[in-house]
Amino acid sequence: MTDPHDHGHPAPRGTTIPSAPDGRLILSLALNLLITLLQVVGGILANSLGLLSDAAHNLSDVVALGLSLWAVRLGRRPANPRRTFAYKRSEILVALFNSTVLVAISVYIIVEAVRRMLGPHSVEGLLVVAFAGAGLVINGIAALLLRAHGGDLNLRSAFLHLLGDAVTSLGVMISGLVVYLTGWSYADAIVSVLVSLWIGREAIAIVRKAVNVLMEGTPESVEFGEVVEAMGAVPGVKGVHDLHIWSISSTDLALSAHVVVADAALSELGAVMTGVKDVLARQFGVGHVTVELEDEGGQCAGSSCDLVPVALKQNGANGGLHRH
Repeated sequence: MTDPHDHGHPAPRGTTIPSAPDGRLILSLALNLLITLLQVVGGILANSLGLLSDAAHNLSDVVALGLSLWAVRLGRRPANPRRTFAYKRSEILVALFNSTVLVAISVYIIVEAVRRMLGPHSVEGLLVVAFAGAGLVINGIAALLLRAHGGDLNLRSAFLHLLGDAVTSLGVMISGLVVYLTGWSYADAIVSVLVSLWIGREAIAIVRKAVNVLMEGTPESVEFGEVVEAMGAVPGVKGVHDLHIWSISSTDLALSAHVVVADAALSELGAVMTGVKDVLARQFGVGHVTVELEDEGGQCAGSSCDLVPVALKQNGANGGLHRH
């Protein structure tokens, strides 16, 4: 009989698993530490909120990249009796923290920009252009180092920090040029608001995804009804219920379900199990599968069977599926 206990962990559909990012994270961290120090000096000398806001984003990058590196390394630790899924959720916790910090910084910069609009300050436009240009180059290089993040929320949040700072530096450089050429100091604050709104929106999207993982919601890459239909189409399966689909990490999906089958020999049930696991891995990228088999017409073995009242049963008349 074919062994149904396949514990491979394919990535979810639409994601790619990047190569080990340790070296790139370390280099990006060093680059951001350098540009943070430069922009703090430049912001003070030029009296530019744009440069100081860019420095604040870069400082958050230093912390974010350090945490991302920690999460990557922690995630490689093997499972143990207390952490049966190992430390895969560490990347989600770091992504949630990093993105929340980004939202907080964006709100602070918007408040400070409004305050400066109400009481304008003189800004040294040429200094702003010079320091922001340096920030654009360094942040652009650092972002390129992490661009192949795939579906990893941890690396995605780190990449967003870097990309956001590159865009911020570009905006600050443009505002500095406007101030230098026209003397219109409001450009510095306006660009800060626009960039902060964009970064905040992207960060909120990551927060939402991270919370969905921590709440063990159905992954966005998986359509619940399609999973039920695909499982119900496996030969020998008469129905599916008590179905739960969740993410362990950005690239590891898990599923548990009760599968109704007709009375059959053990060898036949093994084929059913293999078929169910194969279709889940091939079509939906689910690697952790736990299936409980039940006799057709028998009692559901568990008090939670009606928590997810979704089951499909093969229709003998037309081979279709219907809900029961």
